[in-house]
Amino acid sequence: MPRLIRWFLAGLITVSACIARADEADLQRQRVMYRDALAALRSGDRQPWLRTRDRLRDYPLYPYLELEDLRRRIATVPATEVDTFLQRHAGELPAARLRESWLATLETRGRWTEFLRHYDAEAASLERRCHHALALLRTGNAIDADRAAAALWSTPRSLPTACDPVFADWTNRGNPPPELAWQRFADAMDAGQTALARYLLRFLDGTARADAELFLDCAANPDLAKETRRFRPQDAHHARILDFALARLAARDVRAARAAFEGALRSATVDPASLRGAAARIASALAQTSANEALHWIIGLDAAARSEPLAEDAVRHALRGADWDAMLAALDQLPPTLGAEERWRYWSLRARSVRGDAAPAAAWATLAGTRSWYGFLAADHLGAPYAMQHQRQAADRALLDEVGHIPGIVRAREFARGGAPLESRREWLHTMRRLDATRQAAAAQLAAQWGWHQLAITTLAAAQAWDALELRFPTVHRSHFDAAARREGVDRTWLYAIARQESALDAGVRSPAGALGLMQVMPATAQLTARKAGIPYRGSNDLLDPARNVRIGSSYMRMMLERFDRNRILAAAAYNAGPGRIGQWLGRHAGDVEHDRFVETIPFRETRQYVQNVLSFALIYAYLEDREAPLVHPHERLIRNPYASRAGTAARADYNHASRARRR
Repeated sequence: MPRLIRWFLAGLITVSACIARADEADLQRQRVMYRDALAALRSGDRQPWLRTRDRLRDYPLYPYLELEDLRRRIATVPATEVDTFLQRHAGELPAARLRESWLATLETRGRWTEFLRHYDAEAASLERRCHHALALLRTGNAIDADRAAAALWSTPRSLPTACDPVFADWTNRGNPPPELAWQRFADAMDAGQTALARYLLRFLDGTARADAELFLDCAANPDLAKETRRFRPQDAHHARILDFALARLAARDVRAARAAFEGALRSATVDPASLRGAAARIASALAQTSANEALHWIIGLDAAARSEPLAEDAVRHALRGADWDAMLAALDQLPPTLGAEERWRYWSLRARSVRGDAAPAAAWATLAGTRSWYGFLAADHLGAPYAMQHQRQAADRALLDEVGHIPGIVRAREFARGGAPLESRREWLHTMRRLDATRQAAAAQLAAQWGWHQLAITTLAAAQAWDALELRFPTVHRSHFDAAARREGVDRTWLYAIARQESALDAGVRSPAGALGLMQVMPATAQLTARKAGIPYRGSNDLLDPARNVRIGSSYMRMMLERFDRNRILAAAAYNAGPGRIGQWLGRHAGDVEHDRFVETIPFRETRQYVQNVLSFALIYAYLEDREAPLVHPHERLIRNPYASRAGTAARADYNHASRARRR
């Protein structure tokens, strides 16, 4: 009997395998028919499609053949055919694409009632919004048409000609109202659209036109900000003009801008809150030469003139000078919601520790219980284990099966199998926008199973499933990273951390700046690195090959590490912002500088976040490999600063004092 059962099971498995092979063979035949039919439709020949469509109805990409056929006949297709397709695929990407083509046809023909029925405000371009306003006007809905026209007209840049008929009717009925005309003029000035602003003068008269001409004069000559008498006291228009002029003046002559700013406040010409833009520009200009001067400028401001970013800048200026008393004073001026953030809770505790004050152990412990840059820093302070808060994803099999059969996901997978990664990605992202967080998390699991790691990462972020570490930090192309780590003498987790931050491990990604591949290498950097390291390099397409990209990117990282004494903090900052900036940033410190203080005072927000991320990511990768690793290595804790303008004894003394406080 057991032998019979084994034979039966073996036979069942064989039959199942044969069925699977047959299904795959059928699917492959459908793929060929699909490609042939699509190519024929695009060339204007419907016959191959008509001959094969019955055999393709159950093929996942069948809707795209229907879509192509309808778009090719869009000028003559009956509205009922369009409606049927849109209803059958409601909410899906093929329907969204047909709707775009159909709306364009309805616009051309002036079929405005149908246009309004199909209009999708969420997906509308600026030009389509113009047609929507016109449709409202042509169908007799003048009130909503006026609202739409006013919203469009407020855009601080030139508008498409499609808006002209709407605006012609709108302006003929006495629009825009004076305040709206002024608002668009002022927004255009702030956006640097001076030509548009001059055009808009025709919609202003009387006092408003005189104000606008003063605005233009101040753009041409910011020194006018020093002439307080030109500005009407407690006038909202003139306050905005003065803020603009002072900000412009700060870029040219910060001392003059500061004096004019303070003079305006003394004379009660303006509400301090209306000069926030100028206050920030003056502080930024002062910080170029003296963090201390910028700090005291910000702290001395009327509270209404300090924006939240400016208040945070004050704390960072104090950190640059290691002025812990001033830093605590600046922290006290943060709004409560901002002061409660992890970042500033850490620095409040850190400052108290440096000063020798008793910092609540419970506050340190609470902070150390989070998986974040500041949580890891707090754990280092306490000598406590890092809190990883890892939760393995284990979606219910029924849920995975349900999500795997969602049409958009099925189409995304079939596009990928057919060698159309861009179409696959578009289907996936469109489908994810319609799913709840639970199904997004399940979809991310499927994406990871299929090797779509970048999509798994972005989908988990959309679902806010931050604790699924094994999915958020995959180890793809392992052989390439292992080889690079051995060759360059760099820890594999560090290279993975860089690639994870740079590309989310997408080997084909291209940045707007031109960086390519897993480690986002710029072609010029690749060429220079390859020449120095003796790596064969034929051109930028090489960077889309994972093996070549990792080899070149890791070699460049090793060069950065050698240049900066094997300090990963400086190497990461250089990898992101360029090595030339590191000396500039270190030169703003009086001497050697602690690792946390240097990172917090990096002036570029992007680079500051980048460094925090890659150090944290390397720690997470080590954890997933079941290895103990520190957030920063001992030689990285105090950054040697050969660029300091004077001896760094004060910074070193502060660091040593903090170390003694921790040991106590």
